[in-house]
Amino acid sequence: MMREWIGQFKYRGNEKYGSLLGEIMNRAYQAMRCEFASLKHSRFKRSLWSVDVVTCVPVSEKRLTERGFNQARILAEEIARRNKLPFLSLLSRPQDTGKQSFKSKKERMNTMNNAFSVDPNMTNLLKSSILKAESQCVTKEKLSVTVLLVDDIYTTGSTLQACARVLREKALEQGIHLTIFCLTLARS
Repeated sequence: MMREWIGQFKYRGNEKYGSLLGEIMNRAYQAMRCEFASLKHSRFKRSLWSVDVVTCVPVSEKRLTERGFNQARILAEEIARRNKLPFLSLLSRPQDTGKQSFKSKKERMNTMNNAFSVDPNMTNLLKSSILKAESQCVTKEKLSVTVLLVDDIYTTGSTLQACARVLREKALEQGIHLTIFCLTLARS
């Protein structure tokens, strides 16, 4: 049934499935929060319990034009809305990498190498969002931010790894400590 719902949502443009699938993802997010909160000495306890910002894997302009929407964004916005967290569009996909579902793991990894870029205004977006929420963790020199990165389907992890890599690199340049957690609707 889940395969059919995802197919209807992602490939047939039935956006009405966004809310339903968003609720499923929200339940997974809540379960993750509870699981990590129950670990007494986990280094992730504060980070996962206190996600500061939700973002998503972007689609290229070509794919956005074809589908009319970014399914990962809809899911991410659902989680953000249901948990009263800010959604920030931190990433873009300047080049179309083609359909990943037809590629091998090695081809996906190579394709994803330079597929994403970070919003040049990321630092200001994060700072203003965190300061508004008053949930920032600031040391003397660094702002520490926990980001939940959302995608629809996890296959090899190359997409999420590429997104996390460019986010971390940009954050480091700006003196921001970024903790990134990823959440997907399904694994293929």
